[in-house]
Amino acid sequence: MQVSGPALDSHSVNVGADCEQGSAHQNVCAHCTGQPSESGLSVSEQDPPISANGAKRRSTRIVHTVPLLVTWVDGEARTIAEETATVSVNCHGFRYFSKQRPRINTSVTIQPIGDREGNAAICPPYAGRVAWVRKSQRLDGLYLVGVELGIPSNIWNVDEVPDDWAAFSPPREENPVSFLAEVDRMLHSTRTQTFYQLLNVDPGASRSEVKRHFYQLAGRYHPDHHMGHPEWTPRLLTLMEVLTMAYKTLSDDATKKEYDLLLARDSAGASSYSRRLAQGYLEKAQECMAEKNFSGSILWLHRAIESEPGCSSHRATLGRCLSAVPEYRREAVQQFEIAIELDPRNVAAHFGYGELLEILKAPWRARSHYLRVLELDANHREAREHLSRLGVGAPRVSSKRSLLGRLTRRR
Repeated sequence: MQVSGPALDSHSVNVGADCEQGSAHQNVCAHCTGQPSESGLSVSEQDPPISANGAKRRSTRIVHTVPLLVTWVDGEARTIAEETATVSVNCHGFRYFSKQRPRINTSVTIQPIGDREGNAAICPPYAGRVAWVRKSQRLDGLYLVGVELGIPSNIWNVDEVPDDWAAFSPPREENPVSFLAEVDRMLHSTRTQTFYQLLNVDPGASRSEVKRHFYQLAGRYHPDHHMGHPEWTPRLLTLMEVLTMAYKTLSDDATKKEYDLLLARDSAGASSYSRRLAQGYLEKAQECMAEKNFSGSILWLHRAIESEPGCSSHRATLGRCLSAVPEYRREAVQQFEIAIELDPRNVAAHFGYGELLEILKAPWRARSHYLRVLELDANHREAREHLSRLGVGAPRVSSKRSLLGRLTRRR
């Protein structure tokens, strides 16, 4: 195993390092000014809201020095262990200077070093990969390396962190029964409370306060914190979509003003606003579907769901459109499951999901949905045809009158 000494000590990391973020950034960056940062929050490069869908998210990056050991295997099967220190960190990864040039996508093991004087504190190792490498423009013989963590989390022991890091903090142990009851209460609140009540803020709350409350809720309910319970995902996604819509509405001056006007008009103003938006998006989606433009219809249906995330029919319609595009069928499964979770009596959701499951070569799962369709609508001809092709006998439609019917029609 080849062991490299420290690429940089903690002082040299903070003085004269390659920030490479441009002149505007250099006005505030300790790396460019050569001045030690007084806190780890001196740099904030990006600050995105947390999305509830599967889109990739990035946490705010800050200047923070953490001594660590980075280990990987090079192209000649040699194990390289390099003692170095971070230049900047976030919950998704870090940057550091290296004397080596690892290949992009090389798997690495990261182990923070807790105590550099005396015996090093034992810290757990973390998996990651090399996302990019570029030669330092100011430090000869060194490379600036970007590493992405395998699982986004706060491993840096930072006392004061950006608000959005809360969403990636380790979740506390939950009692499943009490937590699901809490989620159900929150879902009920999404249908009865205003956006202010959902985020627990006053109408006069500042944008930063709205953001702080939103990230606290995201840290509690985001599906990424409950990966061990995939059966919770539909409910948590639905809840996060409503919370995200509330956050976007209240953190934008124009939409907040319109929302406040609707609230002042009547108590149903907020839901009226959402329905009006969703209806407009739905009409555009239907125009696209009529032209077989599934990509366009998917875009507008996503926007309709952002306006009315608790609407089962919107999700069933989106599921059907996604089913038409092979690359989107995994998301279609998710949308059908959420639609059925929201309304177990949604015939279109059960039937559309059954058709998709047949396409995905899972006829045994499709049968149960077709049977459920016939429980809800005994005269559903297409469900009977599908069951017949699958070799399952459909329940018969009784032609006999009920006892009460016969009695009331007696002469």
